[in-house]
Amino acid sequence: MNGKKDSSNTLPAAVRESLETAWNRISNELAARELWTNRFTAADRRKFAEPWPEVWKKHNIIGMWHIARGTPTWNECIVEVAHALGFVNGPRRESLLEALGAHTHPGKASSARARSTAAKPHWDDEARELRYLGQLVRVVKRPKQAHNIVTILREFQAAGWPARIDDPLRRQSSDQTRRSDVENLKKLLLKPLLTFACDGNGTGFLWKKVEKPKVKKASKRRRR
Repeated sequence: MNGKKDSSNTLPAAVRESLETAWNRISNELAARELWTNRFTAADRRKFAEPWPEVWKKHNIIGMWHIARGTPTWNECIVEVAHALGFVNGPRRESLLEALGAHTHPGKASSARARSTAAKPHWDDEARELRYLGQLVRVVKRPKQAHNIVTILREFQAAGWPARIDDPLRRQSSDQTRRSDVENLKKLLLKPLLTFACDGNGTGFLWKKVEKPKVKKASKRRRR
């Protein structure tokens, strides 16, 4: 990305309007601070030489996302940032990226990426819903009371659901509330499709798919 805005003249009016609305919501210091503090992982922040707020003043919110996540174009960055901050829900993100041509690149890499995305959970911050493999697996009905859980799910979503994330609350390794958060995450899962755990080092969280037990086929007895 060369730091210049993409031309939107050839896009449908509805897409241009959505991009403009999203841009107006994210192009401010408050949104950039939220992205830096609560959406970026520690690994993301290490990609920058500047601390906050110099990083925002130098790169703006689009440049920050491009450097941290590698999203190639200005408009795609707008969509991804707006989605990370909860201004665009999952289905709308997909439709906008499709309109921008983000999912039309041919080849095996594109197919592999599509399969990889489908195999990952998705946290919808606006609806406060966690989905996996096309199914609703967790609903956070009271986000203020479940602040830690929401923060953890936001961090996984912002990072693209790697197997492990750093604790976004930056607690001490001896802090037992981390285990309580994991238990609360697991006990209200609607379907046993995935699970969460502490990383064992007191510094982060893990998630993984719950594998279905293999059913052994009954062997047929030979007739004599």
